[in-house]
Amino acid sequence: FVSQAHSRPAAPQSCLSRAPDTSGHGMRFQELFYVANIIDYGRIITLYWAVNSNGYEFAMWFSVSYALDAFDGYAARALNQESRLGYYLDMVIDRVASCLCLHFAAKAVLSGATFVPMTVAAPVALMLRILIVLVELVAHGAVMFLSEVLGVHQKQMGYDYRIVRQYLSDKRFLGWACFSFEGFGLGLIMNCTPLALISFPGFVFRALANITRLIAIVPLMEKEKVKWPEEQRGDGELPRRGSSDRLGHHRAASPSGAQVVRRPRSSSNASSRT
Repeated sequence: FVSQAHSRPAAPQSCLSRAPDTSGHGMRFQELFYVANIIDYGRIITLYWAVNSNGYEFAMWFSVSYALDAFDGYAARALNQESRLGYYLDMVIDRVASCLCLHFAAKAVLSGATFVPMTVAAPVALMLRILIVLVELVAHGAVMFLSEVLGVHQKQMGYDYRIVRQYLSDKRFLGWACFSFEGFGLGLIMNCTPLALISFPGFVFRALANITRLIAIVPLMEKEKVKWPEEQRGDGELPRRGSSDRLGHHRAASPSGAQVVRRPRSSSNASSRT
């Protein structure tokens, strides 16, 4: 899902969305009623309707949810309603939507309702479900953990690989890959062969870019773990959220145009990094 956002010029981009309010304040009650967040509630409702339908009706409600994702970041910025709640709503809904699309595509393949021959239906469905885990859960989860909790800059996460640079830095590749990833799944769900075939190259590109990135950051996670305080490494406690004083400045997951709120560098965080 591609929302758009202003972030640090040098920072790469990806299919995730609005950056949170990092001013240090907790969520305020009125944030529940921000226009951008109400749009996200609409995305949840349309996804629910999609789950309770199939075929072209699934694709219709899924596409409505996808279209709404294009407006929440703009609404938040235009109305000065950036919020941490909005950021995480957007991010979680994006991941849930992609997982649902892949899951229902796998079900369609196994049911024999697609152009995929039944002789290869089981391996194709397995591949789709593996991508749910590797791309949507593990790869995106690892990236968000490193950037938000440990404060690792996005350019350290597989940016040495050309496919990752193209995916994160070039809006043409980014948009093509994200639309194709969903388009391939919808093509299977609707049994629309032309849509699935047109989307397949972009689907493969996004999958490979994220898997490559995951492979690249596994050693990085081990390296960063060495930097954790001894008491955290000893008892298995993970660093707490918000420990990064660079939060909000390095969203690989924030395409240009979504909510980005900068947090002033605190003296306590600065001293802790020296």
